[in-house]
This record gives sequence, structure tokens and C-alpha cells, in this order.
Amino acid sequence: SSSFVVSVTIDRYWPVKPPKVKFQGVMHHALVDDSGGMLMPFYRTLPRDERKVHTLALTLEAVHNFLVDPLKTWGIPRESAPLRLLSSITANEKTNQQRLSTIQKYRKQVCHEELFETPPRWREEWFDPGFWRAHTENTPEAWRSILDEHLANEVFSFKIFTDDFCKLFVEEIFNFYASGLPARRPNSMNNYGIILNEIGLEPMIDELQRMLQPIGDLLWKGAGSMWDGHHCFIVRYREGEDLGLDMHTDDSDVTFNICLGLDFEGAGLQFCGLVGAKNHRKHTHTYKHVKGTCVCHLGRKRHGADDISTGERLNLILWNHSSTYRSSEEYENPPFHQEEGPPDQVCVSYTHDRDYGVFKEYPEGKEHFKGRGWCPPKQYEYDNFKPDSDKVVSDC
Repeated sequence: SSSFVVSVTIDRYWPVKPPKVKFQGVMHHALVDDSGGMLMPFYRTLPRDERKVHTLALTLEAVHNFLVDPLKTWGIPRESAPLRLLSSITANEKTNQQRLSTIQKYRKQVCHEELFETPPRWREEWFDPGFWRAHTENTPEAWRSILDEHLANEVFSFKIFTDDFCKLFVEEIFNFYASGLPARRPNSMNNYGIILNEIGLEPMIDELQRMLQPIGDLLWKGAGSMWDGHHCFIVRYREGEDLGLDMHTDDSDVTFNICLGLDFEGAGLQFCGLVGAKNHRKHTHTYKHVKGTCVCHLGRKRHGADDISTGERLNLILWNHSSTYRSSEEYENPPFHQEEGPPDQVCVSYTHDRDYGVFKEYPEGKEHFKGRGWCPPKQYEYDNFKPDSDKVVSDC
């Protein structure tokens, strides 16, 4: 058994039209979309009361029934359901069971119980005094006072955690590594990280996101407003494992990147332009990580991590999502401009760029990316653009 947090959003057409229903947090399910939102068949079968309108009570009852028997809620007899659909449901059920099994097993061997309390409670002593003061006052002026602006309106940082908390949290992460329990990796680019929502820390991260929401509202209206989902994970860089990270953008509306330590040298965070901007692949700033400090930026800001030279670094990454923003014109049809010229070498990406090989040799083992890039789109190429391959493997 498990509990689920559900957002029910009503607009001016409610209760004649149904509210929008979305699962917040981790939800592996064949019959919801990638953001956890209900699909159209759910709304078609959503019951109305005797007045022929939708009520919150009936909507929540329908959500409960969906969790018990989704096919019945959709009005599909199981015996006549397509085999492909049944296979997908079964696969997602297995994924959920594996996740919950890992959480339950690890709950019995956690290192720091205070990180797994219900309800979650972030303690004042874990935070930098300046951050806690801004959180307590919760005014635009208080939040502004803790921010360092590295790139106008685009890249900011602030001290958030004490060294003692960083040490405590890192101990918990290494305790999980030592448990031998399975862990899904954050994404295809990080081979040694851990998704925190998959090991029982989702409630704590929910609360941390709520604490950080005012910064998003202050800096980036739209992308930084009304967060109702997140993807939170640890990345680890050290010799013999991942050393750095190729240039990329995040599947995030706003990203918070918190350095937890340990001892390391190198591993600067290189920033370039925003997706679609004339300077998308022009270098704009180099940020140096500091333990206990968070750097934040829009997810569509191109960035990459230099290879670590010595030591080991762990970072907590919080990708924030707003379904309201993602249904906006700004998100669905972002502006694109012709690139102003050839990219800066530091800003090219072997996973995304069609001209990477013109400026750099492909890293060993990454040669298969040649011909697979999408950037820049053909209609936005800079003057005299030349791809590094005449053969297009796929149109990504």
C-alpha cells in the first residue's frame, strides 16, 4: 500500500467542466501521461451529481477507483482490453512494486532517521542562518538579500546548507550505496547517481521544494511559479566513474543544484545561452561549486560540468516542474532565432549538436552520436554552417 498526493485544479468553467487531475510525485502508471496527469478517458467517464455537474467529492472518489481498477474506471472490460495495454499496466505495476520494496527495505536500515520522519521536518540548524532568515521573513527583499547574481536574470546562487548537514546527508547517501539495494539512475547521462524519490526521501524533497518556491516566484514568473512536480537526484563525480557532464539542457522548468562536497578540484559548471537564443552556444559564465551552496537557473539554459581533476563531488539536483507553465504558449512554442555565429568550443555537445566534430574530437566511446544531433535546427543554422556528418542517423 502507498499514499499518493493528487492535485485537483479547477478553472472558471468548473463545475460544468471537470477539474484537471494530476498525480504529484512518483507515479509509474500506463494510464497517466508523463507528468502524472489523467488522460482523456478518465474525464469522459467522470461522474456528475444529480445537478449534472462535477464535484470535488465525486472526482476524488473516481481517482480512488482509478487506483483500484483503472480499466473499470475507463469503462474497459479487462477481457476485451488490448494485450499491449495489459502488458504496459503489468510492467508499470512491477516497477511500482520494486520501488516500494526498495523504500520499505531501506527504511529498516537508514542511517539518519530524522531524514525519513512523517510528516517531514526540515530543522533550522541544517540551514545557513541567512537562508533560514529569508525563509522565516518570506519577503522579496529578504530573499533578494541572500542571492548572488552571476548572470543577469539567468544564473543565481545562495548559501543554503551547513557543512554539518552536508556531511549528514552524504552519510545517508553512502549508506544507501552500501545497502546493495537496487536504484534507478537519474537519467542516461548519470551512471552513478540515485533518484531520492525512489529511496523514501520524496516527502522531504516535497517540503524542500515548497521552501524554495518563493525564489522561483521571485526570479522567473511562469517557469518559477506553481510547481506541482519534481525530479530530485544525486549526481556523483569521481575518478573511475563519471568525471563530468556533456553540454545539455534540463527537463526542468527551474533547476536547483546544491553541492554537498566532498573534497574535489576542478569540475566547474559552464553556462552558455538559452535554447533558441542567438547565443545558445556561446559561453556566458563559469560557476565554481562551493559546499552547501545552491546555484539555480532555468532548465532551458545550456550548461555542462567540466571533468573533475581530483577528489569526489556529490550534488543534489532538484528539477522543478509546473504543469501550468507547461501548458502555456511560452513553453509549447518557445522562440527560436538564427545562431549568431559558430559556437564556442566549450559549449558544443556530442549528444545534441550536428557540428560537434567540427570543433572537437568525439570522446572515446561516444562516436556513435555522430550524425544523431538536432542542434541547431536547419532553419536556424549560423552562416556557413557545416555538419560533421553528411549521414543523418536519426532526426532527434
